Amino acid sequence: MLLTIRVVLILYGIIALGTGFLGITAAYDASTITPAQDNNHRFVAAIWASMSLAFFYTAWQPSEVALFRFLMIAVFIGGLVRAYGLRYYPPSAFMIFGIFIELIPPALLVLMHIKLLN
Repeated sequence: MLLTIRVVLILYGIIALGTGFLGITAAYDASTITPAQDNNHRFVAAIWASMSLAFFYTAWQPSEVALFRFLMIAVFIGGLVRAYGLRYYPPSAFMIFGIFIELIPPALLVLMHIKLLN
Protein backbone atom coordinates (compact mmCIF):
# COMPACT_ATOMS: atom_id res chain seq x y z
CA MET A 1 0.00 0.00 0.00
CA LEU A 2 2.84 2.41 0.87
CA LEU A 3 4.56 1.58 -2.41
CA THR A 4 1.38 2.42 -4.35
CA ILE A 5 1.09 5.76 -2.57
CA ARG A 6 4.73 6.56 -3.27
CA VAL A 7 4.50 5.63 -6.95
CA VAL A 8 1.39 7.76 -7.49
CA LEU A 9 2.94 10.70 -5.63
CA ILE A 10 6.05 10.47 -7.80
CA LEU A 11 3.86 10.33 -10.93
CA TYR A 12 1.94 13.41 -9.75
CA GLY A 13 5.28 15.10 -9.09
CA ILE A 14 6.51 14.33 -12.60
CA ILE A 15 3.24 15.61 -14.09
CA ALA A 16 3.43 18.80 -12.00
CA LEU A 17 7.08 19.36 -12.94
CA GLY A 18 6.35 18.78 -16.63
CA THR A 19 3.32 21.08 -16.56
CA GLY A 20 5.30 23.77 -14.80
CA PHE A 21 8.31 23.44 -17.08
CA LEU A 22 6.19 23.64 -20.24
CA GLY A 23 4.39 26.72 -18.93
CA ILE A 24 7.56 28.46 -17.80
CA THR A 25 9.42 27.85 -21.06
CA ALA A 26 6.48 28.54 -23.42
CA ALA A 27 7.12 31.07 -26.16
CA TYR A 28 5.32 34.39 -25.95
CA ASP A 29 2.99 35.11 -28.87
CA ALA A 30 1.65 38.67 -28.75
CA SER A 31 -1.04 37.89 -31.31
CA THR A 32 -2.83 35.35 -29.08
CA ILE A 33 -2.17 36.46 -25.51
CA THR A 34 -1.72 39.69 -23.58
CA PRO A 35 1.38 40.34 -21.46
CA ALA A 36 -0.76 40.10 -18.29
CA GLN A 37 -2.14 36.70 -19.32
CA ASP A 38 1.35 35.45 -20.18
CA ASN A 39 2.63 36.67 -16.82
CA ASN A 40 -0.23 34.94 -15.01
CA HIS A 41 0.30 31.66 -16.89
CA ARG A 42 4.01 31.68 -16.04
CA PHE A 43 3.22 32.35 -12.37
CA VAL A 44 0.82 29.40 -12.22
CA ALA A 45 3.38 27.25 -14.05
CA ALA A 46 5.98 28.12 -11.42
CA ILE A 47 3.52 27.09 -8.69
CA TRP A 48 3.04 23.74 -10.45
CA ALA A 49 6.79 23.24 -10.74
CA SER A 50 7.28 24.00 -7.05
CA MET A 51 4.41 21.69 -6.08
CA SER A 52 6.36 18.86 -7.67
CA LEU A 53 8.89 19.25 -4.85
CA ALA A 54 6.11 18.77 -2.32
CA PHE A 55 4.92 15.62 -4.11
CA PHE A 56 8.45 14.19 -4.16
CA TYR A 57 9.06 15.10 -0.51
CA THR A 58 5.78 13.53 0.61
CA ALA A 59 6.56 10.35 -1.33
CA TRP A 60 9.63 9.84 0.87
CA GLN A 61 8.04 11.20 4.05
CA PRO A 62 4.60 9.57 4.26
CA SER A 63 4.30 10.71 7.88
CA GLU A 64 3.76 14.28 6.59
CA VAL A 65 0.00 13.90 6.92
CA ALA A 66 -0.94 17.59 6.62
CA LEU A 67 1.13 18.15 3.47
CA PHE A 68 -0.11 14.91 1.91
CA ARG A 69 -3.74 15.80 2.53
CA PHE A 70 -3.23 19.36 1.31
CA LEU A 71 -1.79 18.07 -1.96
CA MET A 72 -4.59 15.57 -2.45
CA ILE A 73 -7.27 18.16 -1.67
CA ALA A 74 -5.62 20.65 -4.05
CA VAL A 75 -5.54 18.11 -6.89
CA PHE A 76 -9.13 17.05 -6.16
CA ILE A 77 -10.42 20.64 -6.13
CA GLY A 78 -8.55 21.25 -9.38
CA GLY A 79 -10.38 18.29 -10.90
CA LEU A 80 -13.74 19.59 -9.69
CA VAL A 81 -13.08 23.02 -11.18
CA ARG A 82 -11.95 21.53 -14.49
CA ALA A 83 -15.09 19.33 -14.56
CA TYR A 84 -17.21 22.43 -13.86
CA GLY A 85 -15.54 24.20 -16.78
CA LEU A 86 -16.73 21.51 -19.18
CA ARG A 87 -20.10 23.25 -19.35
CA TYR A 88 -18.47 25.89 -21.58
CA TYR A 89 -16.92 23.61 -24.20
CA PRO A 90 -17.04 20.01 -25.39
CA PRO A 91 -14.53 17.79 -23.61
CA SER A 92 -11.75 15.98 -25.39
CA ALA A 93 -10.60 12.52 -24.36
CA PHE A 94 -7.42 14.10 -22.92
CA MET A 95 -9.49 16.47 -20.75
CA ILE A 96 -11.62 13.61 -19.46
CA PHE A 97 -8.48 11.62 -18.64
CA GLY A 98 -6.97 14.63 -16.83
CA ILE A 99 -10.11 15.15 -14.78
CA PHE A 100 -10.25 11.44 -13.99
CA ILE A 101 -6.69 11.41 -12.59
CA GLU A 102 -7.50 14.51 -10.54
CA LEU A 103 -10.68 13.10 -8.97
CA ILE A 104 -10.36 9.35 -8.46
CA PRO A 105 -6.75 8.66 -7.36
CA PRO A 106 -6.55 11.45 -4.73
CA ALA A 107 -9.69 10.16 -3.01
CA LEU A 108 -8.37 6.60 -3.07
CA LEU A 109 -4.92 7.70 -1.87
CA VAL A 110 -6.39 9.53 1.12
CA LEU A 111 -8.35 6.41 2.08
CA MET A 112 -5.24 4.25 1.66
CA HIS A 113 -3.17 6.73 3.66
CA ILE A 114 -5.70 6.74 6.52
CA LYS A 115 -5.69 2.94 6.53
CA LEU A 116 -1.88 2.91 6.49
CA LEU A 117 -1.64 5.31 9.44
CA ASN A 118 -4.06 3.22 11.47
